[in-house]
Amino acid sequence: MATSAVAIAYADQVKSSRLLAIIMELARVSSTTVGDLAAKHEVSPRTIQRDIAAIHAMGVPVWTRPGPTGGVGMVEGWSSPVSGMTGAEIRALLIGETASNGLGLIAEFRSARAKLTAAADSAALAAETVGQRFLVDATQWFSAPEQPRELPAISRAVWTGRRITVVYRAHGREPVSRRLDPLGLVLKTDLWYLVAAHRKQPRTYRVSRMERVKVHDEGAVRPAEFSLSDYWAAARAEFDSAIRTTRVRLSIPTAGISDLRRAVPGPATETAIASGTIADGRMELELGMETAEIAASQLVTVPGVEIRAPADLRRRLWAHGQELVAYNSDS
Repeated sequence: MATSAVAIAYADQVKSSRLLAIIMELARVSSTTVGDLAAKHEVSPRTIQRDIAAIHAMGVPVWTRPGPTGGVGMVEGWSSPVSGMTGAEIRALLIGETASNGLGLIAEFRSARAKLTAAADSAALAAETVGQRFLVDATQWFSAPEQPRELPAISRAVWTGRRITVVYRAHGREPVSRRLDPLGLVLKTDLWYLVAAHRKQPRTYRVSRMERVKVHDEGAVRPAEFSLSDYWAAARAEFDSAIRTTRVRLSIPTAGISDLRRAVPGPATETAIASGTIADGRMELELGMETAEIAASQLVTVPGVEIRAPADLRRRLWAHGQELVAYNSDS
């Protein structure tokens, strides 16, 4: 019988877990044989030989001895920093507590952290001190974190490299069906995004807008040179540029620069401030912003702001000020 599509999709994950298990075993014993490893992992001796070559290529100091017994061991004195961890624990530790919680790996994360700190009393004490004095909270103020219903299914598809069909409802649009090749999950603050290829083109999808997800048996197609971090950096820059379609020329007191940063956060604001000119205690700068309506709601909170252009935004702020005076005058 031909190898099933599920087995093909699962191959990379299974191999990674097996390599990790072999490293941990070789770190525990002085030596073993290829035959014993093959029997333990229920694969052929040839597969174990390829695994040993892969481990050696990773920089792990493994020695081998030819012959019928196929001796293999770790160079004396080397110890694995991940000894005793499962593949799921390693993944959870690498992606961090917040992402592990969203993906249902929080138990594995806590287990991995405990194993890291259990090696010595001093390490455990240091970890306890860090835990008591430092906390990373990635959620936004005044809002509950999203809990996308389809996140577990999407996560499984990403881990196993399997194609999916999703029903996706973009903001203000009717739902559409898309067949996607998952490339990676991104946790931005407390929002989950799926990066996936549609018709071979990588795109970004907000997971909470996926109404239904079907995971297929067939393996996903992943571009050979694709880098999730590079794609996300470019996508962020493109998105920021795309929404800042209103060019605003404004003047603010130099004492209000921090207020501008608070009202309109982001790299574009920092670039505009760095390029601004200062005279008589005021800074004049040009800043890309969203619609005039959004820009007015942001800039109205900046004390002493003066809009030079566009005229529509200046009128909006004037009207807003008149309304505030009308509602808050003493008379």
